[in-house]
Amino acid sequence: MSQDPQNIDESFSVDDKTPLWIYVKKTEKISGGGSWRFECNFCNNSYVGSHSRVVTHLIQEGVKGIKGCLKVTPQQRANMKKLLEECKERIKRSAPKVVPLPSSSRKSSSSSLDYDMSYKVPNASESDSKKRKGMSPLEKAFQNEDREQCDGEVARMFYTGGLSFNLARNPHYRNSYVRASQIPGYVPPGYNALRTTLLQKERKNIDMHLQHLKNTWKQKGVSICSDGWSDPQRRPIFNLIAANESGPMMLRAINTHGETKTGEMIAELIIEGVKEVGHENVVQIITDNASNCVKAGSLISAKFPTIFWTPCVVHTLNLALKNICAPTLTTRNNEDVFDACYWIKSISEDVTWIKVMIGSPATTRKRSVCGS
Repeated sequence: MSQDPQNIDESFSVDDKTPLWIYVKKTEKISGGGSWRFECNFCNNSYVGSHSRVVTHLIQEGVKGIKGCLKVTPQQRANMKKLLEECKERIKRSAPKVVPLPSSSRKSSSSSLDYDMSYKVPNASESDSKKRKGMSPLEKAFQNEDREQCDGEVARMFYTGGLSFNLARNPHYRNSYVRASQIPGYVPPGYNALRTTLLQKERKNIDMHLQHLKNTWKQKGVSICSDGWSDPQRRPIFNLIAANESGPMMLRAINTHGETKTGEMIAELIIEGVKEVGHENVVQIITDNASNCVKAGSLISAKFPTIFWTPCVVHTLNLALKNICAPTLTTRNNEDVFDACYWIKSISEDVTWIKVMIGSPATTRKRSVCGS
């Protein structure tokens, strides 16, 4: 319902970025961008465009390509201009303040860790001219101040973006800066490039490198392994991995927050992975031994008779050891538990001996000579 343009309350649902939308009635969203089909509350004419066209139509300023409204009075136009200025001022006041980077340069009336109050967003041309002027030979050689400012900029990116410090251990973190330092005037990719073209290019690249692994599925068969885990934000994740003797490949990781993990639900997720690989290439499904996974396995085997469900051996051993080592009501002290589990020690020693034996140089040479 449109409001009376003569008595409109300018504080009603005003978006500071697009305040003059309150003087028109949106009738249809146009796909792409922020354009709408709208009807002017003053002249009742219909137009198509974004907020900038609304501004041009009402106060006859800004972009061209739309007729100005002849029914807006000078006083109303002045009120609209005032509203625009107030909104711009509010946006300006709410914008994040630029905090200067720390500087270790000492001053007589300041501490050892001062702030460079002249800080502003760096510009490549200004940075080059600064390097050429007012620098001693020692400063030119080591560029200590520039290094300190650059370190502060990188550190602030971590702090303000809430980035994990482990990112600094990522080899691509260092490699990206090394490459950037070798390209004069390089500007890193922006928000849209990272989430569109560069993301698509990286996915295409990964798919290309995984294709040789996918080519082995038909020849050697595939086991689809599934399990649940929690990510760093404690969200429950259900993963699917396709594996054969050529190597494993992650198919997908699904956020199952808020969903009940029934046998039917797990079976549905695994079946999607089976279809992606091709049911004719899948030999078995491997899950843990929980009752819902057992049910999921039976449902999948019923749908695809050639696919077997196999319980995870590691999970089976884990359950067995927990059962063996669990204290009972008759257990009086830890010696009883130790005696029940003592057999594991001899097995572990045998495993260690076999591992050392297989990895010894003599055994390695013997295998190579025999061609095994």
